[in-house]
Amino acid sequence: MLKKERENIFLDKKVWGFLFFASIFIFLFGVKEYSEYKKDEELRVERLLNKINLKIELFMSSIGDLENSEPIKEYYNSKEISYYNLIKVLQEIQKKNNIYGKSGYTLSLGKDNSDIIVTGDGTKNKDNYLKTLGVEKKKQEELNSNLILIPQEKEIVFILKNKIFNLEEGIFWIVNLDRDLFFSSLFDDEVGKWEILKDNKVYQLERNIVTKRKGDGGYVLRSSGLNFKFLYTPNYSHFYQMLFLMSIVIFLALGLLAMLIDYSIKLYKERKELIGEINTLAVVDRRKNLRDFVLGIRKIHEVGELTRKVKSLQGRKLKIVLVEIFDSDDEGLDFKNFTLAREYLKESLSSNGVYEHIDIDYKSIAFIIPEESDSVIEDAFHFMLENIGQKYSVELIAAVSKEFVSVESFPQQYITCKKILDAKFMAKGRKVLFSENIKSGKLILTYPIETEAKLVSKLLNGNLQGAKKIVDEIFIDRINPEAMDKKDIKEFTGLLYNTLNRVVVQLKEFESSLRCEKLDIESITKTGNLEKIRSIFNELITEICKQKKTSEQDENEAIREKIKNYIDKNYQIDFSLDNLADYLGLSFKYTSILFKKVMGDNFKNYINLYRIEKAKEILKEKKDIKIKDLAEELGYNSSNTFIRIFKKYEGISPTQFNPEEILEK
Repeated sequence: MLKKERENIFLDKKVWGFLFFASIFIFLFGVKEYSEYKKDEELRVERLLNKINLKIELFMSSIGDLENSEPIKEYYNSKEISYYNLIKVLQEIQKKNNIYGKSGYTLSLGKDNSDIIVTGDGTKNKDNYLKTLGVEKKKQEELNSNLILIPQEKEIVFILKNKIFNLEEGIFWIVNLDRDLFFSSLFDDEVGKWEILKDNKVYQLERNIVTKRKGDGGYVLRSSGLNFKFLYTPNYSHFYQMLFLMSIVIFLALGLLAMLIDYSIKLYKERKELIGEINTLAVVDRRKNLRDFVLGIRKIHEVGELTRKVKSLQGRKLKIVLVEIFDSDDEGLDFKNFTLAREYLKESLSSNGVYEHIDIDYKSIAFIIPEESDSVIEDAFHFMLENIGQKYSVELIAAVSKEFVSVESFPQQYITCKKILDAKFMAKGRKVLFSENIKSGKLILTYPIETEAKLVSKLLNGNLQGAKKIVDEIFIDRINPEAMDKKDIKEFTGLLYNTLNRVVVQLKEFESSLRCEKLDIESITKTGNLEKIRSIFNELITEICKQKKTSEQDENEAIREKIKNYIDKNYQIDFSLDNLADYLGLSFKYTSILFKKVMGDNFKNYINLYRIEKAKEILKEKKDIKIKDLAEELGYNSSNTFIRIFKKYEGISPTQFNPEEILEK
């Protein structure tokens, strides 16, 4: 009896001991899982934040690109805006919106002293347009603010202005962010909720709901370059469910008490090391500070602490090397390849010495190089950029600043590199450019890639008048006769030849009927006289537009025959413009425009007239036909519809057309 009681006491101790150690282990396991979950959650949130901030940087960069264009500069500086300049500004904005509209944003431009806002859909009255955005008259006076946020049903609208965005006085940009496209990556987040936080107000991303923030729950994360923050509220329910199930599994698996105790002690030590190491995303981003300073967004005293490498480089002789995509407007360009190329450059330079890099935007990166000669820099970067072209199929070009010592010179030297790269289209195979290339006059006879793109577009559309205006701009505005020599003219004619060759290649690809082989574009390279070059160039573009117009007429005739054949075969059934669009393989809207263009009338009117003519032919041949049967034969759903349409076009009913012999039912 006594022995049995002792065994029960011993078993009770084992049970209580097991429960005790199991409880401690599960508790420590839960803490570890929570810490790792928090850490993974922060990394995941950081990736999502970087992704959405990259989009924000993309439209901020788009604004920067637009501001550097000639039409926008003229728009900024003109007190009285000409109609021509307004058209040019509209075209620039439409081009950007067409390229980046799929990313979920569109841009519009306005001025305080103008009643017009230029949007991607055309010019709008400022007061009416702002009113449609939800900006009341009273709030329009608040446009002096740096940023105004306007939530709408399907969009979130930002009005950007003033110093924080480096905009001219009196200028403001309107950015429309599509909720579904721009914030799509945040909608897919099932373990947390993303919102916009501004002025203690919370703006939901999925719906047009604005509430006042209550408490201080969630993570407050800053946006890239804009005066608002993101509020992220995690949802721990999935984690707690998972933790509960795992606790049950662990509890059932605690058969080896010694191993579990050893493991629980190890977890406890790890827990102590992890306490206090939960990172918040609101810490100072030194690399972001460096980028903002170099780009001139903030002054040196405003950015706070820069990176450790920059500190180690202070006092040494430095140079900035700016690397960017040669033609970022190339439709076939894969920006993922540039990301790989950028990592390749970072890795190559970091293995050879102390360098610092600055991620400028989606198409460029800058490096701070200490105490290296121009020849060494040119050789090194030429080698790396050549390798990148072969390995990643992306063409890059670099510009090297002058030597400087003071960190405060970063923005000025960065601007120098940008100016050098403005002449990159005349590089002629060179991968690395220096300021001496510009001062020597070697790059005078040139025109920007944007100008070439406009010229190519005009020629491919057969717009001769528009093309000639651009040619005038190339030959009059961008040529310095005093600096010309034979070598310069040869390079210039080579550039013109490349432009024409690009047009011919695209015409051959999309317009196989054109006789491109008759275009003697090489003739432009056989003269050294600038006026003769201009004359030949105008003759060539005139021939291109002439052939394009002839081809378009032939194409219209082919489409006209195709439409007539379709109507002849299908007029007896009730078909619509949608059916015709499907048959032609075109969109509904384009088919409607094309139909009126080639047939001389709109779809509905043309079909009605066609059927009325058919009706009169049938009435003459089949004198005893009933109106109901005639309507069905012509593709009408009811005889009443047929009678109404017949009377509308002929002024009489079908029975009156042959009243003695037509039976009406």
